[in-house]
Amino acid sequence: MRKDYLIKSITQYIFFFFLGSFLGYLWEVLLFYVQDGVFCNRGFLYGPWLPVYGVGAVLMLLILRRFQKHPVKVFFLAALLGSFVELFIGWFLAQVFHLRYWDYHDYPLQLGGYICLYSALGFGIAGVLWVCVFARIASHLWKKMPVPLQRIFLTLLILAFLFDCAAALIFPNAGHNITFSLFQTYQPVTC
Repeated sequence: MRKDYLIKSITQYIFFFFLGSFLGYLWEVLLFYVQDGVFCNRGFLYGPWLPVYGVGAVLMLLILRRFQKHPVKVFFLAALLGSFVELFIGWFLAQVFHLRYWDYHDYPLQLGGYICLYSALGFGIAGVLWVCVFARIASHLWKKMPVPLQRIFLTLLILAFLFDCAAALIFPNAGHNITFSLFQTYQPVTC
């Protein structure tokens, strides 16, 4: 019985990772489309996912779910957690791949261009919406899906994601409006 619960829990968190990654991708594409008027496939990978958002979604649930009845506490903790994840992943990508996928140097209260007050506020709002509202809805929908369909769905997603990761390790997604120079701040250009 314990093994079944563990497997169901793991598969649900894998689903949450992909859901968060996809929703983050939609958010970024929409944000840059509104800002610059062009479609850009954002992020290190080529598929419609941004893993930094998926990692954030899973971590927020694992760490903040116990506070879901206290949205103000979730807001502040999500702002801190999201900022930490963004800082670490941004630094890691810059150090390992010499690529920068966001730059907040021109924003107030920023740290190394990796995080800023505006993004922290966004993480706080997104954390409240995710932890206090949407994760329950997503969990309910996931549990209603037949287990064989869950397995097929996750298997296909994982295979596509691994293929995308392999391709991106060889040829990282980079270019105008996707990556920024490590030596200068963001200059809007078309994709």
